[in-house]
Amino acid sequence: MKKLISGILCAVIFLSILTACAGNSGTSGSSKAQNSAAAAKTNEQKLHTLTVCAAKDAGDITAVFLNTSTGKTAAVKMKKNGEQGANNIFTCQGDVNLYNMVHVKFGEKSSMDVAFNSFISGWYLKKDELLPYITGKEPVYDTKFETKALKFDGRDKLVYIYTPQNYDKSAEDKYSVIYMFDGQSILTTGKDRGMDNDTVCWNVAEHLESMMSVTDNKAIIVGIENNDFYRWDELVPDLGDINTEKEPENVKPEELTKKRGSDFANFVCDTVMPYVNENYNVYTDAEHTALAGSSLGGLETFYTVLSHPDKFGTGGVMSATFDMYADKQWTDFLKDKINMDNAPFLYFYAGRYNGDNGDVSQTMYNRLIDDGYSKDKLVFNKNETGEHMIEYWRGIYPEFLEAVFTQNVAGLEFASPVQYKDTSDPLEKMLKELELDPSKIEPGYIYYDNSETKWDKVYAYWWGGMAFNSFTKEPYYFSEWPGFQMERIDNSDIYRIKAPWGNQGIIFDSGVTDREVSEGKEAFQTTDIPYNNDLIGKLYKIDMSVEPKADPGVMKSKRRYSAGNWSDYSAEK
Repeated sequence: MKKLISGILCAVIFLSILTACAGNSGTSGSSKAQNSAAAAKTNEQKLHTLTVCAAKDAGDITAVFLNTSTGKTAAVKMKKNGEQGANNIFTCQGDVNLYNMVHVKFGEKSSMDVAFNSFISGWYLKKDELLPYITGKEPVYDTKFETKALKFDGRDKLVYIYTPQNYDKSAEDKYSVIYMFDGQSILTTGKDRGMDNDTVCWNVAEHLESMMSVTDNKAIIVGIENNDFYRWDELVPDLGDINTEKEPENVKPEELTKKRGSDFANFVCDTVMPYVNENYNVYTDAEHTALAGSSLGGLETFYTVLSHPDKFGTGGVMSATFDMYADKQWTDFLKDKINMDNAPFLYFYAGRYNGDNGDVSQTMYNRLIDDGYSKDKLVFNKNETGEHMIEYWRGIYPEFLEAVFTQNVAGLEFASPVQYKDTSDPLEKMLKELELDPSKIEPGYIYYDNSETKWDKVYAYWWGGMAFNSFTKEPYYFSEWPGFQMERIDNSDIYRIKAPWGNQGIIFDSGVTDREVSEGKEAFQTTDIPYNNDLIGKLYKIDMSVEPKADPGVMKSKRRYSAGNWSDYSAEK
């Protein structure tokens, strides 16, 4: 599905800008005063070494540089520049004033685009991914951090605190602080440690260590977890009526969120920050304090830094769900935020137009420009190929670090109005890429046998792939838990729903929300069931001989059935 933005520079110009080289040229850190965004942007060439550590069987590597604002690209074959254990080291140079992202090609494969700047020592090519690492050291991803429980709404809210390996608690030169929402996904993996999953995280600790190895900048990371259904409460500020225009018909605003984000912002400022300031060797002024988040975390970041500019000097607003509120609510919120003397620097990032909140991010960013927000405090990385996934936010994190420590991103223009080239419907686009004609898809239902489970209601929840209704061809983009209610057939025990086409997984459940579960209401569901289009027209029945397992903690009244099977269905049965 990934599509690279293409563009070709004249070979003569290219060779004058990009040259193969050996060695790594770091950038020494400077104060924000010295790197103030008020300083004029320069068009002068500023070469920086790109270093990639890759397995020896990766073969030759080509770096493809990109500017996400202008669309300019340039490719250069990287030079093998030594070995490191079982890996080869490749280097080349690029102009950080001309490009802000890069990906590598090796054999028939390509990595995704990642940040290209002087705030990362190097990238480690692990399979098809680029992970941050320190040149000259073995790539290791086993982060150690401290965990503190602080109370919010009467519940323990976990705070994960990462101090760099050379952290000096008594150093005269204190550390900046970078606060982040969704802390359970930023430092490490491992569900047994309370993390989001076992496979992917932002690797912000490795990013920080990499930056500190090549600059004089230093910081600690404070991640605040938002790992359950309370996330929809904690990361949605109360700005008025929720915009439910794009939500499913069965989702009620009061069930979607209790809008506790305003109080959660106060919790960060009045509880988390005082704890960190008292127990760690950090600066406490806004200039040395940043906040970042993605998706709902991006929304909450935007709200928090603009509501508390005395606390935060930089906000990382990534793939933010600005469409939680309509224009009127944003007008009311922004009316006293535009002309603040201490307005924070806002680093915006978004991927695809429809697929990664690029559409609503574009609208908000351009609105700030038009309304008169300080132009030297706005930059936007418009990554048109980006998805709403951790891997993409991880890849651009060094660019956010550049924004934090310089109030600038060298390869991007300040307050340049954003206009996505691709504003098409992503479903239509995907169908075209797969050369698939929806009119040739035979519509059908999927069925659930409720004869033994005897649920009062039956719901279907699905995800992944090109989710759309096989009858109407309408997208199933907004399937929030517990999904969509299935239709009972003629007072029988069989329920049906118009088949989702193109999904990768499905769950059948009893239609109880996670909020109701937390309040003690009993709920049942299947575990994740692999799903494909061949199952259209099939009937699913749970194997009741296998006892359901209860979820842990506050979700213990939710029980999951792990066994079941599909069979042919006929209305004549």
